[in-house]
Amino acid sequence: MRGREVTFVRGAVALAAAALVLTLAGCGVRPTGIVDAGEPASGLTKGLRIYFVSETGRLEGVTRSDEPLREPAAVIKLLMSGPDESERRSGLTTLVHGGRFEVTGDGDRLTVRVFDLLLDPASVNDRNYTGQLVCSLARAQAVLDKSGRTRPDDVRVTVRAVPPEGVQREEELGPYVCSDFLK
Repeated sequence: MRGREVTFVRGAVALAAAALVLTLAGCGVRPTGIVDAGEPASGLTKGLRIYFVSETGRLEGVTRSDEPLREPAAVIKLLMSGPDESERRSGLTTLVHGGRFEVTGDGDRLTVRVFDLLLDPASVNDRNYTGQLVCSLARAQAVLDKSGRTRPDDVRVTVRAVPPEGVQREEELGPYVCSDFLK
């Protein structure tokens, strides 16, 4: 029995020594210096996005990175042209159709006047219509800021519905930020 105990102790000591060597060696991984891998990932995608309405009634942003953009109002034409074929197949649609629009303002404040329109803030479709305008215009304004300091949710958009002739008042909604419509 004594020989077996000695063999067992020697095996345990050898195993402990091997574990110690591996721990001290760091499993072969050698330290490296600092590796510059560029900017860290950020939460928002870069580039132009416009917003359409899904089958479930939620706003969804789609990328339009190949579209030249000189002013925020240009996104309204993109909204009016609607989703492309694959986006339509996935259930996206636009509520922004023909009409006259006027976008004014700069920096983090924009106003869009929509002519010949009455909006009901309690209507889900009118809320999504407003959200399409607000989110798409805010994203366009952020993309146009060459300093890169303007985030889409920094941009406040007021929507003014200018009713058809014969209706007395212009209705003002907002100012809104895009996240008001993405909840």
